[in-house]
Amino acid sequence: MNLILYAIPVFMLLLLVELSVDLRRKTGYYRLNDAIASLSTGMLSQTLGFATRFMGFLAYATLWAVLPHGELTMTPWLWLAAFVFYDFCYYWSHRSQHTINVLWGIHVVHHQSEEYNLTTALRQPFNGFLIGSIFYLPMLFAGFPPAVVVTVGSLNLIYQFWVHTRFIKTLGWAEQVLVTPMNHRVHHAINDPYIDRNFGGVFILWDRMFGTYQHELDDEPCVYGVRKPLQSWNPFFANFHVHWQLWQDCLHARRWRDKLRLWFMPTGWRPADVEERFPLARCVPGNQLKYDLSPPMPLALTVLALHILLMGFTVWFLLNVNVPEFGLALAHFIPLGGGLWLNSRLLEQKPHALWYAVLFWGSCAVLPWVVTGWLLPVQLSSAALLLPAMVLPLMSGRRLLSQTV
Repeated sequence: MNLILYAIPVFMLLLLVELSVDLRRKTGYYRLNDAIASLSTGMLSQTLGFATRFMGFLAYATLWAVLPHGELTMTPWLWLAAFVFYDFCYYWSHRSQHTINVLWGIHVVHHQSEEYNLTTALRQPFNGFLIGSIFYLPMLFAGFPPAVVVTVGSLNLIYQFWVHTRFIKTLGWAEQVLVTPMNHRVHHAINDPYIDRNFGGVFILWDRMFGTYQHELDDEPCVYGVRKPLQSWNPFFANFHVHWQLWQDCLHARRWRDKLRLWFMPTGWRPADVEERFPLARCVPGNQLKYDLSPPMPLALTVLALHILLMGFTVWFLLNVNVPEFGLALAHFIPLGGGLWLNSRLLEQKPHALWYAVLFWGSCAVLPWVVTGWLLPVQLSSAALLLPAMVLPLMSGRRLLSQTV
């Protein structure tokens, strides 16, 4: 059972509450482009599950079948033990993702937002399954069945949603035991005192035990993002840009030793010769210039309307598309994935973005007629997919038309 799916309505409700508080107090914690980019990566992470969702589970289940292990009889106390044990393993997995280049290339997606709000919690990679089950092998040898690990893992992730807020300052004694908004703000900050701190998912105890805890300092306001800024709203590029940079560095490195070890060195490490010949611009926390191409109002409203439609389609997709129907799932994913990509191009005001979007949605309108077993009424689906192609030029206005020609 995908517990994350059932938590989505609660996530959306809390997000709207936080957004209303932000607007009322004029705190500026939300930006439309940044929020849409974060939500888009989360939507990809969940919907691409038709191809990847069970990869981590299958790896653990396969190892469960071939490796010697005990098998615990699950009681309420053992479920609690599994929840705590999982977070202990999560701590080491999370810490490794921050300290090894190739793993950081997966996890970096969650840290790319230069804002910190509840949409940031939903900003997740779609290739996270590649990390695999190795960090949770201690649970296997202890005898926790795969279904238990998946369940407590989902609960662990659900817990982490609410800590992505700036409106809750400190929570007294809870700061000593649990991951709280204050503790997790530190984790997302790129200030020198905060880098690579506070890795726990639910319990901050592990950070206190293993020397990675850092309290939020009154004289050091958190600056959010990554030190090599993404500078894009593209959710696909967000998932690959670090690995692409690592590949480029691998090609440019002169020594074979550097080409091989680059992937497994500490995060941010580059061969000296590559750093000298191909320096990278990095963010200075004290002088951060946020990526913020301000869209004209017609464009902003157009992208927002499309994004709301895509969110509705995402919920339908998660409820109705099954993993075994891979070809059919892929066909239904095309409008969603392509729509999110084109929205990012519209937000970035790329040349011809509007006309690409019109052509794309017009082409998608053909899909229900040519895909065998289309899961929705064909005529209704085709009309719904054609609608963006018809209204995009009308909603966007002459200014956008002239900018994207």
